[in-house]
Amino acid sequence: MPDVFAGFLDPDRDEARDLLSRELSKSDYHRPESFVRKAVGWLLERIDGLIEILPGSSGLSTLLLGAVLALVLVAVGFAVRGTRRGSRLREPGARPVLDEPGMSAQDYRDRAAAAVRAGDWDAVLLDSYRAIAAGAEERTLLDELPGTTAHEVAVGLRGPFPQHADQIGQAADLFDAVCYGDQHTDQQEAERVRELDRVLARTRPARALVG
Repeated sequence: MPDVFAGFLDPDRDEARDLLSRELSKSDYHRPESFVRKAVGWLLERIDGLIEILPGSSGLSTLLLGAVLALVLVAVGFAVRGTRRGSRLREPGARPVLDEPGMSAQDYRDRAAAAVRAGDWDAVLLDSYRAIAAGAEERTLLDELPGTTAHEVAVGLRGPFPQHADQIGQAADLFDAVCYGDQHTDQQEAERVRELDRVLARTRPARALVG
């Protein structure tokens, strides 16, 4: 067995308790109100009890204790990474544009039109951009659209609509600002995104012109 593992797999009871306490005291394991934090408390109680009942001098017991500690730390490490990944997905701008299954581009356009009549310009802008994304999906201009963010939609449409790439990018910025940034838009910006949807809907994608 390599020397690097020998010390880890051959602790006495006090060393094992100290090793576990030092590792689990790191900030990654103590995020507020997280599953990881609750799991750490439970694991500390279980492992502390195991340390108490295992003989301190048996080679088999120290090997078993080392193996248990290794498995616990690996499991908690995976849980921490999962928590971080979940947090990234909840960050502004990291959420999917289309999160209402069954809605078509025309459905979003109809809802935007109703929002115009109500003077709800935030809703007009958001549903107009969703119509752009849904329309692109219906025309098979974007791959794997479920889960795609506003900026990923904009990047994906640069190829099919190179002449409108800047406008689509600006619309994506506005979408994120209104949807996730607690900002508000006005009639001019909302109508600009709505008109962009109309333009793209009647524009032949560049890739269709090849050949």
